[in-house]
Amino acid sequence: MQAPKPLGIGPMPGENLKPQRNSSWSSTLLRVVLICGGSVAILLPAWLPNRPSVPIERGTVELLQALLLAAAAAVILGASTHAGRNRPVCRVLALGLLAAFVGEIDDFISGIMGINFPEGWTVGFILLYALVTIYRHRRVMFHFFSTMGNHAGSGLIGSALLIIYVFNHVIGSSRFWKAALGAAFSPEIPRICKSYLELLAFYLIFIGVLGLSITLARRREPS
Repeated sequence: MQAPKPLGIGPMPGENLKPQRNSSWSSTLLRVVLICGGSVAILLPAWLPNRPSVPIERGTVELLQALLLAAAAAVILGASTHAGRNRPVCRVLALGLLAAFVGEIDDFISGIMGINFPEGWTVGFILLYALVTIYRHRRVMFHFFSTMGNHAGSGLIGSALLIIYVFNHVIGSSRFWKAALGAAFSPEIPRICKSYLELLAFYLIFIGVLGLSITLARRREPS
């Protein structure tokens, strides 16, 4: 008579899980150094002394932000071909990044180039298509969002959203800098800080999407 198998050991019937490789400390340290180095490099122009001609104007910074969003959308779309059942997830994330790209590029097109760009209608159409995709694949989307904390890059994306929607409202406020600097306050200070903080946030989004794309393309979910 065979002894009963212990509960909770071995995969469930119908599951086909791909074993995950153990990450080494050296590769983890390399990722941390690259992310920190990129964060410092992207803010470097703001720290250059005695350079009044450094490109900190609205159009240049917002163009860099838009390029990071476009690159992130391209990365997640490229990962969708290898994502299997998570392909709708990649499509929805790409649509969200594309809507953000349109929102960032609008000031550059309308304010700098003088072209009348229908930003509201374009963003609305993209988000509507994303909502339809979420509804059609709601089971896959619900599973992804319920386990999003297990995916690489979700922490960086969450940090970027906190910078944009919480921290940036304080640092980009004129009242904050008036209280901090007093008579030395300049109207350019909050604008510059807000622009570069948003640029840093979009860089974190790009890195987070890169890690998330690798995870979605390689991980095989239970069937």
